[in-house]
Amino acid sequence: MYLQHFKLSEQPFEPSPDPDFLYLSNFHERARSYMESVWDFPNGIVSMTSEIGAGKTTLINAFINGLDDEVCLANMNQTQLSPVQFLQLLLAQFGFKPFRKRKAQLLDMLAHFLSEKAADGEKTLIIIDEAQNLSKNVLKDIGRMFVDEQRKFAALRIILSGHSELNDTMDAAGIQGLVRLRLDLGSLNKQETRAYILHRLAVAGAADTEIFTDAALAGVYRYSGGIPRLINTLCDTAMIGAGSQGQDTVNEDAVEAAARELQWQEATAETNVHSVLVPPLGLPDAKRFGVLSIAYKGRTTNEFPLSMGKLLIGRATSNDLQIDSKFVSGHHAQIITGADGKSLIEDLNSTNGLFIGKRKIKRYKLASGDIIGLGQHTITYYKERRGK
Repeated sequence: MYLQHFKLSEQPFEPSPDPDFLYLSNFHERARSYMESVWDFPNGIVSMTSEIGAGKTTLINAFINGLDDEVCLANMNQTQLSPVQFLQLLLAQFGFKPFRKRKAQLLDMLAHFLSEKAADGEKTLIIIDEAQNLSKNVLKDIGRMFVDEQRKFAALRIILSGHSELNDTMDAAGIQGLVRLRLDLGSLNKQETRAYILHRLAVAGAADTEIFTDAALAGVYRYSGGIPRLINTLCDTAMIGAGSQGQDTVNEDAVEAAARELQWQEATAETNVHSVLVPPLGLPDAKRFGVLSIAYKGRTTNEFPLSMGKLLIGRATSNDLQIDSKFVSGHHAQIITGADGKSLIEDLNSTNGLFIGKRKIKRYKLASGDIIGLGQHTITYYKERRGK
């Protein structure tokens, strides 16, 4: 594609989680330290959360590669399971054929296995990726293992990794007291984004890592918000474009062109809007049913149009309107707008709740001028665009 043009030995921005390309930002270094500390906490859980594409799986793969031989590992990423299915899949990874057995039998099998491994001087570790999809009942069962009075599961260590909504799920299951270390893996800052790109180019065999100009590197951060998966996508697209034009470097114009091709908007520090599902404010009024004005600590940061249908609001990047704040749940709320132009807001079982003024609400029919409270952010709903 562009390997020969830029004299690279392999793809520098592949989306697959390759531990050889691991770049340790301050957050990633701390997360690795947390995972290594799992042995220091008997009967405890270490959790790591982040938005999609922050590098959790790459970090986990690198951690697994460095485990000692005496560690017996179950690495699970299939998590939409019933409690029995969860135990079956876990025991299958340990070499059992645990099917057609009841839950109590499965728990006895696991306890006996852990006891044998401990007697042989081996450690047992379970790493669960995509853990935000675990049901509340599965998490409750995990919690019961750690508070078992007979200490049948005392040798067990667990690392949970998932999207930010995992924190809400763990709290709802009542196991927050068993989570000894909990880290939310943040995005890269501007300097780390630059270092991340140069690191991946060097690993890919670049003799000259200054393939991207300084302005291009700044542009990548501006559009990606420092999220590694988005950095990879944007850099790869920009390199394809620059290579096809015969350019020796990737300049700011190449990054801007790549962002337009991907239909990305610039990310901001407090409110990131990457969705292209909602029409821009410039569309005719007939295609809009209102406007949301987003403010952070009283300062307006963005305006967002409402069209017919459902608008998801939350911290996760999969939302239509992403609000990057620790006070906002992964999927915090949704606004449903009908063909008649009327809008209803609904709380999606958020941790900190949803407020209209000082009143906490679950479902609420919006009226023009209503101020919606989400932590340090407010969203003001206007039936028509302001200034009309």
